[in-house]
Amino acid sequence: MIDDLFGYKVVALLGEGARSKLYAIKDRQTGATYTLKHVVFDESRDKDDRFLKQVETEYTALRELDHPSIRRMIAIKRERLIVKVTEVGLVLEMVDSATIEEDPPKLLRDFVRIFAEVAEGLAHMHERGFVHADMKTGNIMMPEGRASAKMAKIIDLGQSCKIGTIKPRFQGSPGYMAPEQAAKEAIVERTDVYNFGATMYRALVRDYAETVLVPGQSKSRKPEQVPATVPASERIPGLSSVLSDLILECLHLQIDKRVASMQKVAMRLRALELNVPNISI
Repeated sequence: MIDDLFGYKVVALLGEGARSKLYAIKDRQTGATYTLKHVVFDESRDKDDRFLKQVETEYTALRELDHPSIRRMIAIKRERLIVKVTEVGLVLEMVDSATIEEDPPKLLRDFVRIFAEVAEGLAHMHERGFVHADMKTGNIMMPEGRASAKMAKIIDLGQSCKIGTIKPRFQGSPGYMAPEQAAKEAIVERTDVYNFGATMYRALVRDYAETVLVPGQSKSRKPEQVPATVPASERIPGLSSVLSDLILECLHLQIDKRVASMQKVAMRLRALELNVPNISI
């Protein structure tokens, strides 16, 4: 393994994604530890520089955000060959925990609190003019032992964009994708509401909601081909119908019938948090 990137000491390889690697790094001067998302453009295998652009996109969004439930950006580093950027490193806050895909909440009250925090983080993004556009259980982490009462951390803003963006490429995650993403229509706040509803369903039921793109398949379905999602209250004995109904309202295939804003989702979750029975899920 390499031992230096952009002047930082490389401590460990944390994971790999599409043309990217995540490293734990240490600042040689201060001793502070961070996460580095590292992407290298390789002309021999990459048709274009879209993976570099995703890191730049994440940087563009993160520099405008300052919410405790969104992973903080420290710096961006670039290497150039003449004038062309060939390598990018995004230095991020170190969040040392599993995602809720790997370790979902075990108690309902924790679940509601965590998702209220995530909703508030997404509402902050919307206030600043951005949508996440790839909300899923793999993009929420829950660090322990933090000074803040907040638990949840939203990560990976590589598909984020300005509100109203029409993307040239089909983007989104199977099991979470909103119909407008599959149709390459404008990505708006209610796109995040849909992705968020699918994320809640996955974390709560341990199964996927019925969406336009089924996990394991590459071709999306038309909205009229998507069967109704079984309410979470029918999957989990004793679950509040209020929470179950909220999830289905977020998951409405017709965009104008979803919950109007992430702020309203957050408010409804905070109200539930006060009196939800703390059952095992």
